[in-house]
Amino acid sequence: MMVVEWFLWLASYSFIGWLYESLLCSIGEKRLVNRGFLNGPACPVYGFGALAAILFLEQRSYSILWLFLAGMLIACTVEYITAVLLEKLFNAKWWDYSHYRFNLQGRVSLLGAVVFGALSVLLIKYIHPFVRGVIGQLSDWVQITLALVIFTLLMLDLYATVRHLLLLNGRLQEIQSAMNGFLGQYAKRAGELKGSLLDKFEESTFYSEHIKMLFSLNRFQDTRIIRAFPKLRFIKYDAAWQKLKNILLRMDGGGTNGRPPQ
Repeated sequence: MMVVEWFLWLASYSFIGWLYESLLCSIGEKRLVNRGFLNGPACPVYGFGALAAILFLEQRSYSILWLFLAGMLIACTVEYITAVLLEKLFNAKWWDYSHYRFNLQGRVSLLGAVVFGALSVLLIKYIHPFVRGVIGQLSDWVQITLALVIFTLLMLDLYATVRHLLLLNGRLQEIQSAMNGFLGQYAKRAGELKGSLLDKFEESTFYSEHIKMLFSLNRFQDTRIIRAFPKLRFIKYDAAWQKLKNILLRMDGGGTNGRPPQ
């Protein structure tokens, strides 16, 4: 039952993290934002960060200051590893703190560390005892059933998300190739900037019916990712991503003014 209990903690803190992030982003955007890597209401990085803090800090008699400092270190480690894994798996930078003072390769920042340090203190002192108590009151069969249902939903969501992102990378590769072909025609023309040339891409023969179709595929999921991660950059195909982003936001009638992800 310990594995089931820990999984339910993971699910609980993933949901709480999603709620926290979505509320902050929705306030910043002045519209509802479904924040997170997955489509559903879960930010697993918060769940794993919380479990790491519980594992290393809960059974030890630390002062508030040590809880704060250790929580900072644990949370930043989890966030940094998550950032690296997402970059390697999907050729994309999902958040970037480079414009913040005291950041590490844009993946973690001092400001975020301070916030997570404070949240770690609240987690160990107040939040987790309550969550542990609520889940502990559930009967064994309820815990197992709940865990199986949540696990199945998370796996389906993860499959759909990863599949969409892999297909998106393939679409962006084709779009980038067409854009590079378009730019190649003007490579020797003086006095024209790359940005202004790309504005004319949609008027060129390179903007074929096939390319138009690639822009319109999976519009809902693409737009959700744009809203959830306004600072997202694709390492290999960012010009194509920015063009896709501009077209979808124009169709959607708005822009992104979201804060950098935490």
